[in-house]
Amino acid sequence: MLNPISQILKPIAAGAIFSSIFIVPLPTQANTVEYGFTTNLVESIFIEGAPEIGLEANPDFYKGTFTFDESLLTGIGLETIPALSVALEEDPHVNQDLDPRFPDFPTVSFQDGELLGLDWLAIYHPFSAVPELDYPGDFLRISGTELTDGFDPTFYTPEDDPRTPILGFGTVEYSSIPEPTLILGLLTFTALGVTTLKRKS
Repeated sequence: MLNPISQILKPIAAGAIFSSIFIVPLPTQANTVEYGFTTNLVESIFIEGAPEIGLEANPDFYKGTFTFDESLLTGIGLETIPALSVALEEDPHVNQDLDPRFPDFPTVSFQDGELLGLDWLAIYHPFSAVPELDYPGDFLRISGTELTDGFDPTFYTPEDDPRTPILGFGTVEYSSIPEPTLILGLLTFTALGVTTLKRKS
């Protein structure tokens, strides 16, 4: 006869086996991993805004996601692989195709399997370029944990001579985004465990 603890653990173990069916990813999605990134602006026109041109303060201006194929990683040493996609959440049109180095970039780097970060340059307002200053247009550049953004507020005002682009700087934080199949499996396992405990109480 099973003791009370064994009677409780047996259904939970069965639930773990059952839930593992849901955790196994589909073959076409098995190697695609998604991460989110959020910037922390330290110096930027977006921190305080510019009321004279209608620019509101937005210290968390850049948030987005990117994906990569983890099957390309060995987990040994420094590795750099292509990013499959990059896009800003608030403006999905600002994506990897805007990187002038595309398709060689954007890339994702790792050290011994640990994420170092994204390398992505997006020039999203090329019409604001200032060739004499080697300014390519309004842009954002993410390089690992560092952010650089360029913005030319004088372009949007009647008096745009001389043009004075402003550079901003900050840091980048990354967070993994669980696969839907993994979330479903964990929820199933949790529900089975809770149900079993209620029946035994």
